[in-house]
Amino acid sequence: MSASQAGGDQAFIAFVQQLPIACILTRLSDSAVVATNPSFDKLFGWPKEMILENRTEALPLWLSDEQCAAFFHDLNRMGSLRQSETRFRCSDGRILPCLVYVEQMTVAGELCRLSMIHDISDRIKAEAALRRSEAKFTALFMDSPEPYLLFDKDNARITEINRRFTEVFGYTAEEAVGRTATELGLWRYPERRSALIEKLIRHRCLRSEPVDFVTRDGRILNCEVSSNFIRVGNDRCTLSCFKDVTEQVTIERRIKHQAYHDALTNLPNRLLLQDRLQQHLALDERHGLRFAVLFFDLDHFKRINDSLGHGLGDAVLREASRRLCQGVRKTDTVARLGGDEFVVVLAGLSGNREQITEQVGNHALALLETLSAPMRVEGHALQLGCSIGIALSGEHGRTPEDLLKHADTALYRVKASGRNGFAFFEPQMQVDVSRRLQLETDLRVALEQGAFRLHYQPQIDVHQQRILGAEALLRWEHPEKGLVSPGCFMSVLEESGMILDVGHWVLEEACGLIARLLEQRLIDVDGFSLSINISPLQFRQADFVARVGEAIAAHQIPSRCLRLEITESMVIHDINDTVAKMHELRSMGLSFAIDDFGTGYSSLSYLKRLPVDQLKIDQSFVRDCTVDSHDAEIIRAIIAMGRSLNLKLVAEGVETADQLDFLRQQGCHAYQGFLFSAAVDDESLSALLRRSRESVTPPQ
Repeated sequence: MSASQAGGDQAFIAFVQQLPIACILTRLSDSAVVATNPSFDKLFGWPKEMILENRTEALPLWLSDEQCAAFFHDLNRMGSLRQSETRFRCSDGRILPCLVYVEQMTVAGELCRLSMIHDISDRIKAEAALRRSEAKFTALFMDSPEPYLLFDKDNARITEINRRFTEVFGYTAEEAVGRTATELGLWRYPERRSALIEKLIRHRCLRSEPVDFVTRDGRILNCEVSSNFIRVGNDRCTLSCFKDVTEQVTIERRIKHQAYHDALTNLPNRLLLQDRLQQHLALDERHGLRFAVLFFDLDHFKRINDSLGHGLGDAVLREASRRLCQGVRKTDTVARLGGDEFVVVLAGLSGNREQITEQVGNHALALLETLSAPMRVEGHALQLGCSIGIALSGEHGRTPEDLLKHADTALYRVKASGRNGFAFFEPQMQVDVSRRLQLETDLRVALEQGAFRLHYQPQIDVHQQRILGAEALLRWEHPEKGLVSPGCFMSVLEESGMILDVGHWVLEEACGLIARLLEQRLIDVDGFSLSINISPLQFRQADFVARVGEAIAAHQIPSRCLRLEITESMVIHDINDTVAKMHELRSMGLSFAIDDFGTGYSSLSYLKRLPVDQLKIDQSFVRDCTVDSHDAEIIRAIIAMGRSLNLKLVAEGVETADQLDFLRQQGCHAYQGFLFSAAVDDESLSALLRRSRESVTPPQ
């Protein structure tokens, strides 16, 4: 599942959280509770841990196993419930009579049930009070918070209305009394009246029947009608309550619409797209109506978000969706899958393969030109490129999933070939692209599920053998492969832009660790620094300096305890921007290290301009420094350069005592490597720090 799709689902759950109606969301597969909203928690008072992830049948709400079984018998028989009266137990022992609505929907790719629960205690109490005492009837009737009408049972004419009815429907007693609901024009669909009256007569009552009414000023109200036959004195009457549920109905419709449409563009989302693709496949199979799936990706769209902000990026996406919709026929479908990914389904194609390919190619070229035309959005003149991958029904897949996958595969071929074009799927594209896409998908899931970890490799004083700091190293806790090193996935994080989110997470985690170590008094403010690696894409973000400052402030740590490691290639790319940001961060108290020094474009001409505190000698030179004279000379040169600039030096990858002796003789200040410790988790680092404070002897 893509981040953006996950985003869409998170937006749905956040929306449910805002509802004033008690809601509980459960998975259909295992009947486990996924989420409740604050209205549910307030109504019943049960602690979250007694509700979330528990099976619905085991919740403390039920009064008995029999009640629970009967409820689910009705629900499983009908699939959903429009209204179901039952009672639930609150945490304080109260028993609440409730009206339950249950709808089935898909959330995060899983079938779920959304239950909406009304407390109908007040209504039941009012009805019981009416039965107990006719003397209290008038007061209860007139002061009811719901609209009430009293009808003559024999001729259906209104004999009395309450104040709430006037407030909701606009009719005064003078206008309503003596007339029927039909004469008053209350019914939106008068033809449905007879069936409702027959049901009332047959069951002797109505309970929350959905009926649409028209108010005096012409507004349409969705209501739930409840009616009883009663006696008022010697008169036989029908008492009806018209509960206005327009807002609830609107919310239900909105939830259903939101489940199948993109919130930003109102285009069909992945779920609705797959349903339409399935319909097109059926038409293709039965009637030979071919179609094509065009997978769109806006080239370099992230640059717009990063440089101009997400608000303008959203406006660009809305403009792109508008242009796509204008460029297709009414029988075609335009959908947004998330982010800057769109899909167009060209339906009703005919002819042989060459003719269909030509038709689709011409249409793709026209859409490409439409999207690439200059646009002005919120005062900004922009021009976008676009990459399109195309899959043809029948030839490139017989399921929605295969068609989308193959169109996406063709899209990546276009992007790899320079972007701003289109390509049809070819089988030979599949292997490499599928492998890369799977890795990207797995990484997105890892990011969403919090599967990244930080390990820390201590940095040791060459002479005193005490821990001076540590380098935070990223690991991916793969569900099958275990801990995976960044060399296997870092390039994909960079290319996909996920490195921005991962880099921010690393920053927050590192600051959090520093705060914990200070609190535990395992490190000194002036005697320890934690290094984190900064990616070029992350460093070039306009808000990078602000984000670093916010993280330090949020965790309340001394900024000098944090060191940022940058690469030589990052410096060379834009020396002026790099120097400006480094000076700004340096003024905040942070320090810098040049990582893997000697493997890039080492030069005093730029190095002397940078506010760098430390050079890190790459482990490729350290590995053979005691047996290879060339490596030894390179290390001597780096150390000499560092000394000339008054910089500290740290050697990476030190694994033997001979390597350490050589570095000590050359005047290197510190080292890190397996000789002292591999990269360890935060608990193991804490243990090493405790031992380091007790003894200066490195562990053997």
